[in-house]
Amino acid sequence: MEINQLKTFVTVAQEKHLTRAAERLFTSQPAVSAQLKALEEELAVKLFERTPKGMVLTPSGQHLLAHAEKTLTAMESMLSEAKSIKGTVMGGLKIGVNSDFPFLCLPQLMASCREHYPGLQLSMVGSMSADIIIDIRKGKLDSGYFFGPCTSADLSIIKLADIETAVVAPVGWADKVVDANIEDLALMPWIYTTCRCPFYSLKEEIFQHSKVAPQKAAFADTEDGIRELIKAGSGVSLIRADDADKAENEGWGIRWNGKTPSVSLNIAVQKNRSQEPIILAWLDELRKCWGLDRGPEEAQNAV
Repeated sequence: MEINQLKTFVTVAQEKHLTRAAERLFTSQPAVSAQLKALEEELAVKLFERTPKGMVLTPSGQHLLAHAEKTLTAMESMLSEAKSIKGTVMGGLKIGVNSDFPFLCLPQLMASCREHYPGLQLSMVGSMSADIIIDIRKGKLDSGYFFGPCTSADLSIIKLADIETAVVAPVGWADKVVDANIEDLALMPWIYTTCRCPFYSLKEEIFQHSKVAPQKAAFADTEDGIRELIKAGSGVSLIRADDADKAENEGWGIRWNGKTPSVSLNIAVQKNRSQEPIILAWLDELRKCWGLDRGPEEAQNAV
């Protein structure tokens, strides 16, 4: 029995789909099928039922899955222990970044990492929340920030903060925006993000009881782009509350007085890498920077 066979078994059980499992394992679907077949032959047990809806664990497979997960956890623990014996944390991490560096406290965080872990090299990669989650799962990123919920069972999630939001319009629109009702607000030109952005769902939530659908006048997939379009008078949009404060202080935006939903800001790592010394160092600095208590209860799925 090989470790790769156990990894394949566990990954297929999590994904319930051969193609998705192959993508996570950076291999082909035939290779995944061959690994499963070899493992089933060695164990003399059928692990999965192939159905039109995907791969379903048999009772025997469900029973053996826990043993496979424990074996892989023990292997990861051994590897982590071996790395920690070397002492100094060395190596590089690619971190997915979904917002402004100051907002994410990255200048302070990177300075603290340089002080406490000089052998740790951080590379920041700008991306969107949905893509960051995918790239962490595929191993293209080591960790990353994202807005909103995530239910991926293979990720460890730490919620950093609940972020307040606000609807902001160009400053010249104060008379018609500040105290507007939902229907009047919907009729204004709206700057929207892609539907894969968590802020898209938040905008839809604002109008869930409205009889009028919001008028989508422009699209932008970055926070900088949305801010610039508001400044240019192109429309109204939902942005972070701290950005709304900045808009009013700098005189380029005006806030709607209505209630808006909040969104969680989170950080993620692969669950099976959460005990690696280099990951532990990164998360330790992250917790200190955001004022979070240490402990396993932090690494929970955001809701």
